[in-house]
Amino acid sequence: MRAVLFIIMAFWFLPVSSQTLKIMGSDESFLPFYYGNDLSEGILVEVINEFTKQTGIAADFVPMARKRQAWAMERGLANAVFANPLWMPLPDQMHAVGPLLTWRDRVFAQPGRRPDSFDDLKGGICLRRWFVYSDGLEGRIGSHLVRHDGYNAQQMLQMFLRKRCDYIVMNETEFRFLAQLGDVDPEPYSTELIDAEWPVYLGILENETALIEAAEAFFSTYTIDVEAMLPRLPRPDR
Repeated sequence: MRAVLFIIMAFWFLPVSSQTLKIMGSDESFLPFYYGNDLSEGILVEVINEFTKQTGIAADFVPMARKRQAWAMERGLANAVFANPLWMPLPDQMHAVGPLLTWRDRVFAQPGRRPDSFDDLKGGICLRRWFVYSDGLEGRIGSHLVRHDGYNAQQMLQMFLRKRCDYIVMNETEFRFLAQLGDVDPEPYSTELIDAEWPVYLGILENETALIEAAEAFFSTYTIDVEAMLPRLPRPDR
């Protein structure tokens, strides 16, 4: 009787465990959420590793330029992505699991400056080249703010810590992660002013029914503890 039950269970779980969750990730890396060779490190990588451990479903991150995500989905190179539902590739064909965490672009300021609104921002501000910020911030650049562009988050933060600008706008988790690597206390620089905020979901193609059911069940009881993960994340290669 036990042998019969085992065979039935094996066939029951086969449709799920035989599939792979192939998660699209930016090939530029997305500190500290996923980065490293083949996007093998980061907060969301640890989360998906735990998902694999608990469900038995194989999962991989697929490095891909963001502008090619829809193309890759259509060709079966990936079947999932971490994103806001409004920005998912093939949004009409995807199921959103979550939200799993909240992305916040926070304004950080040199010690002694505590802006309560965008009207308080005057001086120099470090931003990422080619990145689109909120209307509230963009409207002050040129008349009240001198913009200093960095090509990536690391360069922006170096400019800010060397006091080349009075303010910087970064994802708050990214700022804390990079500050931690440089043995910098982020608290004196933090403000309550948020430039943008949105929930992040795991989007899975709707035809991946078994994967969706497994992800919904897993994330119904799993909480992403960013505070616990940050201190143990490895240093990026570059």
